[in-house]
Amino acid sequence: MKRHLNTSYRLVWNHITGTLVVASELARSRGKRAGVAIALSLAAVTSVPALAADTVVQAGETVNDGTLTNHDNQIVLGTANGMTISTGLEYGPDNEANTGGQWIQNGGIANNTTVTGGGLQRVNAGGSVSDTVISAGGGQSLQGQAVNTTLNGGEQWVHEGGIATGTVINEKGWQAVKSGAMATDTVVNTGAEGGPDAENGDTGQFVRGNAVRTTINKNGRQIVAAEGTANTTVVYAGGDQTVHGHALDTTLNGGYQYVHNGGTASGTVVNSDGWQIIKEGGLADFTTVNQKGKLQVNAGGTATNVTLKQGGALVTSTAATVTGSNRLGNFTVENGKADGVVLESGGRLDVLEGHSAWKTLVDDGGTLAVSAGGKATDVTMTSGGALIADSGATVEGTNASGKFSIDGTSGQASGLLLENGGSFTVNAGGLASNTTVGHRGTLTLAAGGSLSGRTQLSKGASMVLNGDVVSTGDIVNAGEIRFDNQTTPDAALSRAVAKGDSPVTFHKLTTSNLTGQGGTINMRVRLDGSNTSDQLVINGGQATGKTWLAFTNVGNSNLGVATSGQGIRVVDAQNGATTEEGAFALSRPLQAGAFNYTLNRDSDEDWYLRSENAYRAEVPLYTSM
Repeated sequence: MKRHLNTSYRLVWNHITGTLVVASELARSRGKRAGVAIALSLAAVTSVPALAADTVVQAGETVNDGTLTNHDNQIVLGTANGMTISTGLEYGPDNEANTGGQWIQNGGIANNTTVTGGGLQRVNAGGSVSDTVISAGGGQSLQGQAVNTTLNGGEQWVHEGGIATGTVINEKGWQAVKSGAMATDTVVNTGAEGGPDAENGDTGQFVRGNAVRTTINKNGRQIVAAEGTANTTVVYAGGDQTVHGHALDTTLNGGYQYVHNGGTASGTVVNSDGWQIIKEGGLADFTTVNQKGKLQVNAGGTATNVTLKQGGALVTSTAATVTGSNRLGNFTVENGKADGVVLESGGRLDVLEGHSAWKTLVDDGGTLAVSAGGKATDVTMTSGGALIADSGATVEGTNASGKFSIDGTSGQASGLLLENGGSFTVNAGGLASNTTVGHRGTLTLAAGGSLSGRTQLSKGASMVLNGDVVSTGDIVNAGEIRFDNQTTPDAALSRAVAKGDSPVTFHKLTTSNLTGQGGTINMRVRLDGSNTSDQLVINGGQATGKTWLAFTNVGNSNLGVATSGQGIRVVDAQNGATTEEGAFALSRPLQAGAFNYTLNRDSDEDWYLRSENAYRAEVPLYTSM
């Protein structure tokens, strides 16, 4: 390679004068400055002194192939094809100790360049390159034009006036588009590996200038900074766009868009499995949500002129601002009031304390959640919808069973249908009458909560008891009833079991009648000395059908104690109540220490757990003890 620079000298960037200068290799560096690549000042060079080059490709001259190493420089005024660049970034981006690399000057052209680790290609204003491939540790600093660059872990810094077209950003690659720069038709395949909305910012595409027609694939991420603009971006499943600046006409084909405080998104189209999230202080305008798409507006976020198509989901609360139209007409959520909201396909509206909602349609897959002190009136619940509330909320409307209501003042609820993730909590002093709990529905009762009328638990339904509960009516159980100990954390309970000194408080469920339809009652029992358990009380009525009793030993499982007398009473028939033979059975074996425990019905209609030896009499190891 012909040299035009004495090897005793090298090119050094002077960050004060803003030019390359010739310095003796014997001179000591003034130190290294760590920094991100967006401050790569070397790209600001627009001219290079004639003596500051190892080789010069003159205008009209074409050079094919070659390798730059060991701080070699190639200054291109003509055309360079097929070069491999392995120098220029040995000390990392923005380090004034760097020298070497390829310089594409005004009118210069470079094609099919390979930039390896430690290599740098500089494209100054008026220069152009195409089909550059940049590996990890290599970079391209661009003030001119670059077409079809591939970043295989490498980096591309597009400076003011620079234009990058058709860049493909693969795993661990990074494109930084600075203010006054433009990137068009970029394909982003990296950046989101850290999880949704993770601000890793050192892979993928980072935009402070303008990005047009970007395609974001799985694992791809585009971050639009406060001063940046992204136009006509398409985001596919597994990719996302994080917006602190401006995003125009984004299409979410299964991908996500996050609009942060101060960020704006206009004209976003959310297609199937796409998700637009407006965070506090973020703004979206003219969003269209198609079938199976989702718009989420967090508290303090704003979305205006929304078009919510049938099958699209809206997730928000009365602390957000959302206006637009749905299949029933116009709707609003603003100033703590919601009117005409449609919830389906994963949609959810949270009505907060002191806020209200009117004319809400909760369709298949939708959820209406009303906090204590919140109010929702004229609610229509269809099959597949879910209601979440407690007896401190006020809700009235219709469901598949007819009219229902919750009076937050008296704590009384009537005619509730809980399914598909719906739940209702009866607080102390509250009452739920004629309640139906369907598949994936949950009815929770605090100590002092009560039931009346018919309480129906379907298969897949749950009823959770956090204290003593009384039902003055009938319980029909095809699901699960579970005694819980809400005041005892799992960790504390685990330690107590190990020590055989459990702090569990046992509870009673009292009901007039119980009809078992193959459902289960999960009860707790101590088998290591106290021989106590939760208890089902049948008060004056009947226990019929089939109910499985599942016991959890909350004592020391290695220490079982023989029962005395009739055993441990688990079903108590009072005031003339009767229990059918076969009304109860153990759902699984129960053993502690050397004893098995069986379930037995006595002549008093009560049911007891009784111990028996867990070994055969002929086994000498046990019989000799």
